[in-house]
Amino acid sequence: MRGLSVHQAPPFLIVALHFLTACIFWLISSFLELYLLFRKELNLPLLVHTYLLGFALITMFGALFQMLPVVAGAVIKDPLKKALLSYLLLLPSVLLFLVGFLKKDRSILHFGATALLISILLTSSLMMYHLLPKKSFLPAVRGFKFSLSFLLAGTLFGYLFLLFGEPAFFKFHYSFVLWGWVGGLIVSVSFQVIETFYTTPPYPKYLAWYFHLLLLLSLLVFQLGEESVYKLPICILYTAYAFTTIYLLLKSKRKVLEYTPKFWLLGMILLLSACYLFLIGKFIPFLLAFGLFFSAIIVGMMQRIIPFLVWFHLSGFGIKSAPLMFEILPPLRQGITFYSFLALCLSLPLGFLSKDLLFIPIFFHFLTASVLFFNIIGGVKVYLKNR
Repeated sequence: MRGLSVHQAPPFLIVALHFLTACIFWLISSFLELYLLFRKELNLPLLVHTYLLGFALITMFGALFQMLPVVAGAVIKDPLKKALLSYLLLLPSVLLFLVGFLKKDRSILHFGATALLISILLTSSLMMYHLLPKKSFLPAVRGFKFSLSFLLAGTLFGYLFLLFGEPAFFKFHYSFVLWGWVGGLIVSVSFQVIETFYTTPPYPKYLAWYFHLLLLLSLLVFQLGEESVYKLPICILYTAYAFTTIYLLLKSKRKVLEYTPKFWLLGMILLLSACYLFLIGKFIPFLLAFGLFFSAIIVGMMQRIIPFLVWFHLSGFGIKSAPLMFEILPPLRQGITFYSFLALCLSLPLGFLSKDLLFIPIFFHFLTASVLFFNIIGGVKVYLKNR
């Protein structure tokens, strides 16, 4: 596979631990939604940060520990020890921060935010230290550098907003974290995996090489005002990316039964919805659409990465009876995850008609998260059994 170095892959345990933890957080978030529904309370900061920190951030850190050495050649020495240290710093920080939002306790929130800032700073700096000296010979590598920079900036501005309450800090925080870190990293990953995994034509060079630089400029333009004209560059950029990705996936030469391309297609539709809602100033619907966008990509890629790594590591150990990817995670189980997630997306607008109907998307969220956890832990069990 072009740009990949299969001899530098870190231990399977790193990805497995991060992915399983993220699945648990996503499952917990469905219970939080039900709890808040019964209390007739909208604790938006709690729900947003449970998704962003517990689900997205932990997943993305786990994936980067895998991708940096394999894709970028940025080899981290003693990766298991350093990844475990990062994990053990990040997990209690996230939990403490979320407890602060749940209890609405400023002292817990500030303590958790400080611990979270330190843990993100240390992990991101570790990755950047090994990544920056590497030449950006692939668009994905260039994107990793930008995305980690966006994460550092967005986290710092979020901390400053918590301390001082300045609205400009909040605007920097959410735009750099959502559009810069989460969106930017997904775009970076797609530049590598869409063509490689799904046998599609490559992304246009001008889009792949200049996307993140244009994203930085677009984010800076957005800081100048709240009117739609200041949001337009971000929306145009991501709209162009989404339509390009849809076009490439529809051109895929890989015709086997597989659900991860469907997750990517659904994710792109959700991204287009998020762009539109962001442009017209519908902030909460935008957050919902954006959350569904990155959740679709994460769920789809988890179910692609875990079977691939199980097969890859077992084959690398010389185990002749190593199961194939479709045996580790059968398409039927992937299909259950996809259609339950699709039902979640389709039923969520019911909540805008009546709050009493919110239990329907919450149920599908719980179902999707449960099946995802079952699928991921099933892959881990296959690895442990054969190893």
